[in-house]
Amino acid sequence: MDDVFCVIENISALSPSPAARYRIQRLLGQPVQPELLDAFCRSKWVELLKAGQREDGGFGRFHSMDSKVKQLYPTTERAVDAMRILGLSRGCPLVDRVCAYMEGIITGDIPWPDVLEKNPWYRSAIGLFAASKLSAFGSDSEAFLKVFDLWHAVLREAFADGTYSRDRANRVSKELLGCDIDGRYIALNSIYAVELFAHMESRLDEDLKRRYLKWLHGLEIPVFYTSAVLSRGLDNRFSDLYRVYFPLSEFSCFREEFGEELRLLKERRDPNGFWNFGRSFNVQKLSDDWRSRARMTTDHTVLALVLYA
Repeated sequence: MDDVFCVIENISALSPSPAARYRIQRLLGQPVQPELLDAFCRSKWVELLKAGQREDGGFGRFHSMDSKVKQLYPTTERAVDAMRILGLSRGCPLVDRVCAYMEGIITGDIPWPDVLEKNPWYRSAIGLFAASKLSAFGSDSEAFLKVFDLWHAVLREAFADGTYSRDRANRVSKELLGCDIDGRYIALNSIYAVELFAHMESRLDEDLKRRYLKWLHGLEIPVFYTSAVLSRGLDNRFSDLYRVYFPLSEFSCFREEFGEELRLLKERRDPNGFWNFGRSFNVQKLSDDWRSRARMTTDHTVLALVLYA
């Protein structure tokens, strides 16, 4: 394990929240004691997620926010992203209910809750949006696996000769999805494709994974739905970069491909091995709040460690 994890010994001096302690145990692959699990399940953000979850398991709109509705987690996507940061997983009723909801969206048993956009890519986007978020927790749903297989086929064909081909990507996507995707919001460099392939990386060929990450790393345009340009590394706003690095870190070759960026990130630690990215780091909190610098530092450090696990 990377030497950055030595800082965990110092975190206890900062009185970490139950959510931070739970996240650390999950990072280390250690069993979570019943007392800690109980405290985590009663922690602020988990309780707020429970309160926001609707009878059907969703959180209202799935992808696009409704400006008329004021709620902490305005879409199912946002709620799932928060669950992932917190480290929630299958077996938690909150997660199991939202997964059943997303499986229903994919099968069509549950109607798509958003306004249907009038563009050629939206029908395919619905499946990608739902599958990418569901993949974070895993599913053996046949409908989900069918969506993944379609996108996996597009990825394989796009990189068939070792490098990305726009023409091949568009040809196979028109055949399988009914639309071209290169340069579109559902392209292979959209955050949703990144998440889907990252969570399902065990089903990808090792060479394909390396080609895909190398291509993403070299792009001089933002990952769709973020402002992060991966070729610029830490010159990006860190909140945007973290949103992409967080799923990318699940790839077995992430630390190899992005090793230089991770080395530079280490240099941003303080002398005690902690990170603090400031209040502009817009991510789901682990602690109840960041009014205390110690709580902010704890959360930022734990979340940075995710990239090295």
